[in-house]
Amino acid sequence: MEWHRFTLAKGDQVLALPCVEIVAFVNGLPDNGGAGFAKFLNDFARNFGGQLRFYRTGDMKRFRAFDVQALEGPAHWFADPRLLAGNMLSFRAHSGEAARDVRPPALDMTLAGVFEPPRFILRMILPVEWGDEPQQLLSLAQAALAELPLGSGYCGYSLVWEETDTALEEKVLAWAGPLHRRHPGLGYGDAVCLSNAVDRGVVAVNWLTFLGAELVAALGGPDALASNAPAEVSVLSLGQGGAILRAGDAPKLGDVNREDLLPAYHAVGRLVGPVRATDEALDELLIDAMSEEDAHDWLRRFFV
Repeated sequence: MEWHRFTLAKGDQVLALPCVEIVAFVNGLPDNGGAGFAKFLNDFARNFGGQLRFYRTGDMKRFRAFDVQALEGPAHWFADPRLLAGNMLSFRAHSGEAARDVRPPALDMTLAGVFEPPRFILRMILPVEWGDEPQQLLSLAQAALAELPLGSGYCGYSLVWEETDTALEEKVLAWAGPLHRRHPGLGYGDAVCLSNAVDRGVVAVNWLTFLGAELVAALGGPDALASNAPAEVSVLSLGQGGAILRAGDAPKLGDVNREDLLPAYHAVGRLVGPVRATDEALDELLIDAMSEEDAHDWLRRFFV
């Protein structure tokens, strides 16, 4: 894969680069006191904690040098339902050589308990080479999500950049827009934006699509889901009554210009069609650097 086409650089500075992401949405306050959040964080730290160099919470003005004590803050949040319910919290950590040089492995958690309804966005950002190890990637996702009171989520290729720099983000999204329209398997990179509609159904599918217990039940239960799945889609169990829909052996980007439209991803989109987010909800999502018409089509690219 020519990954340099998915890398934005200015001189020696890399502004954005490709990655593999695992994204999970939780709708409403968790019933398990945040234990599922803690497991997601701990699984990431166990696999990648030794590579992390910088971290930042929502009340910090800049990234600081990472050490194991940095994880105490999120651990405290997860143990206190009142904190989760009454605050807007965030935690970011990455492996770049400099504070603003965001590199995978990285972690991004946004805990919007103050929203109505509350929603929580958890994102693991992995080196793009993880796409070449699909079984290892699947195992990581299954373990990290096992105790999460999941709403929905997905895993596939995406982009990563320093999201707290508004000027940089505008530049990245303007550059990335044509890539997203050409390569349907490339995730948007801003899961928080997509989360604005997750309380009304599935907003995105990809190589792996995660369904929580409520969505699985709405699709008839695990047996019905498995029997209705086409041959190119595997249905795998997930903790807490959820399921993983796997579209083929490994993540793909697709290429509209070469008529590679990722039919297995479309098959997943049809399978979850009854529980996808409503048109009204999707139309409320703002996809920066895309026209309204392009955003409309891009958000529905696998649902038609």
